[in-house]
Amino acid sequence: MKRKSTLSHQQSLWLISLVPFIWGMLTATTNLLVPYLQDVYSLTYTQSIWVQVIFSSTPIIASLPTAVLIGRIGFKPSLLLALGLSAIGCTIVLMAGSYASYGLTLFAIAVIAVAVTALQVVANPIIAEIGPESGTSQRLTFSSTVNALGVTLAPMLAAGFLFREYEQSTAEQASNLLVPFLTLAAIITLISIALARLPITYPATPNSPQNQNQTKSRLIKHRHFWLGVLAIFCYTGTEVSTGTYLISYLSHAGGMSFTEASRFIAMYWGGAMLGRLVGTFLFLKVSARKTLIFNALLAACFTLTAIMLPGRTSGLLLVALGLCHSIMYPVIFSLAVKKLGGDMAKATGILVMAGCGGAVLPFVQALLADSFFIADTFWLTFSCYLVIAFFAIKGYQPKPCEKEVVLKEAV
Repeated sequence: MKRKSTLSHQQSLWLISLVPFIWGMLTATTNLLVPYLQDVYSLTYTQSIWVQVIFSSTPIIASLPTAVLIGRIGFKPSLLLALGLSAIGCTIVLMAGSYASYGLTLFAIAVIAVAVTALQVVANPIIAEIGPESGTSQRLTFSSTVNALGVTLAPMLAAGFLFREYEQSTAEQASNLLVPFLTLAAIITLISIALARLPITYPATPNSPQNQNQTKSRLIKHRHFWLGVLAIFCYTGTEVSTGTYLISYLSHAGGMSFTEASRFIAMYWGGAMLGRLVGTFLFLKVSARKTLIFNALLAACFTLTAIMLPGRTSGLLLVALGLCHSIMYPVIFSLAVKKLGGDMAKATGILVMAGCGGAVLPFVQALLADSFFIADTFWLTFSCYLVIAFFAIKGYQPKPCEKEVVLKEAV
């Protein structure tokens, strides 16, 4: 039998980028469940927020075990296992809808959250290493654009099934979950089959089991990587915080009604998707790191204006932060993992864990908002942009001793 030739870098990138599309759809659909389940089961805010708490805290638990799994069995088997787990999670949601069980729904969300975390830990290194190092930021930005497409499409498609305009019983409302999650399970299955059958070149297994402790000790020596972890923590925190408190700012400081202010949320997230799409082509000619510096400093200026001169115009500057955020994650990620070699899988696991900033910083800002005017709470956001700017200007550079370690490992 004639052996199949491997796909080109570009073909492999398009196919692997379907994985970020999947976790984008799963994430966005899960977010819709917070208000939906609150209505279905007549939950309090505290009871319904467990959906978000479970989903946001899972990366802290699941990231490093996934990295260890990659070290044991390799990237392709780990990717297929993560996809299989996500399909299982969707199937459990179907069961929860059939039995109208909130507890079973929470368990299903926990399974999906583990799968989404695993997909991120596995897919990002594959995308980073699927072509030349000079194009890492461009490839990660492209995959982020595909992810944003999934985040945008999923709520549009699922909302029509979840939120009906006519009266339904609890059992009928719970069964509305069937079509969205059955569709997700079908899409995941088809993409899994394609990834299993098509000849993509995956990175080699990063570390044998006996080398896992050595990997951890090597990572400790890379200052630029840990500064990248801090930058990712700040980025995810500011992105979620701004999206969470934008309506509050526009209504309290900008004088808008909640209905009018809510319309700008779509513009905020749409700006992020547009910026990623532009960045995919921009990075072919412009330095990704310099773009990150510009975006971080511009975001800091917008935020400072919103703090010092609260009002409608300043609120619209906060909406524009979505555009500033667009390329931050892929560029920070690519700078943080540069020259890590075999440590990539574990490094990615730690970077995904740093996404807990999306849970921590909004909570801190909520505490501040209870005591201060909403505009003043954005000092927290402003300080995060300064951290990101420092990383892009200076912090991304390894220390001289780290460069020597990289050279020795290369030899």
